[in-house]
Amino acid sequence: MGWLFYGASSTLALSAACAVLASAIGLTVALGQFFGGWPVRVPALAYLHLVRGTPLLVLVIGVYYVLPYTGAELDAVSGGVIVLSFYHGAFMSEVFRGALLAVPRGQWDAGRALGLQGFPLLWLVIIPLALRAAVPPYINSCVMLVKSTSIVSVIGLWELTLAGRQAVERTQAPFQIFAGVAAIYFMICYGLTRLGRVLEARAARGDQLEPPRHGV
Repeated sequence: MGWLFYGASSTLALSAACAVLASAIGLTVALGQFFGGWPVRVPALAYLHLVRGTPLLVLVIGVYYVLPYTGAELDAVSGGVIVLSFYHGAFMSEVFRGALLAVPRGQWDAGRALGLQGFPLLWLVIIPLALRAAVPPYINSCVMLVKSTSIVSVIGLWELTLAGRQAVERTQAPFQIFAGVAAIYFMICYGLTRLGRVLEARAARGDQLEPPRHGV
């Protein structure tokens, strides 16, 4: 179990790095679709359809084993982080785009009535409201990302699943080892789910404590 928990620490570090990069990619693509013209929207839509329509395993193998033929050499860590980030960034972009669409039109008009335009309007009014709507699907995307890290073991990136396979080779006890692997994945994902519920509850309390507005 100590060996598996050591592998789990690698999985958590990989998941955290990919979640940050995927969130940045997703938010950028979502804002590009929302506010950009066709030169921005066309590449964004092409990226979304290509990534969401291709299995993650195919992308991992393609980037790691095919890309070197173009002269680009990637180690397992770089290849895994890049593929996972761009793959889940496509799904997170739809999460953020849906959250932006969920903000009532009246909030946009109220911000403009206060003299806010462009980035100040987004940062001070729209994004805080959109983040509340984005919490449940965003946490779900993070849970899926954690489980997706098991796929990068095929390119030799050491994490929980690969640690489990190595433990099985040494102990010849596949049932016990992978039962432990499954239990650790469950604990990580359950913790993320509970975190999401806490954030939802805090957002709901914020809505209830918000003073009534009149005349806007």
